[in-house]
Amino acid sequence: MKNTPEVRRLFDQMIDIATHLTNGYQIETIHYRDGEEISLRIHKPAETEWAVYPEICFFDDWYGIESVRFEIITIGYGNHSLRQAQRVTTGLLAATNLVQNLYMAAEVAGFTIK
Repeated sequence: MKNTPEVRRLFDQMIDIATHLTNGYQIETIHYRDGEEISLRIHKPAETEWAVYPEICFFDDWYGIESVRFEIITIGYGNHSLRQAQRVTTGLLAATNLVQNLYMAAEVAGFTIK
């Protein structure tokens, strides 16, 4: 996305949201082309005894439309015991909660959601 005050403000808010949810996901801003373009990178938490976390990808707008899109990348979990299914579900809930909050922030800031 274009490195504008509005985009930086939204990205800072998204970083704060991830921090305040305390589910282990971390977001950082990435700078491209001498700082003219910026994007987000979302880091997933490590697996724990209680949760297996999916990747979350951020797809931004490179054409000035001011749109954002997130995808939760699940992997083939296959057949699992009840305990493993609970770990997967816990991770998916954490990811969906984060993405839902990030979408709300983008929408409130006037960005198009894809």
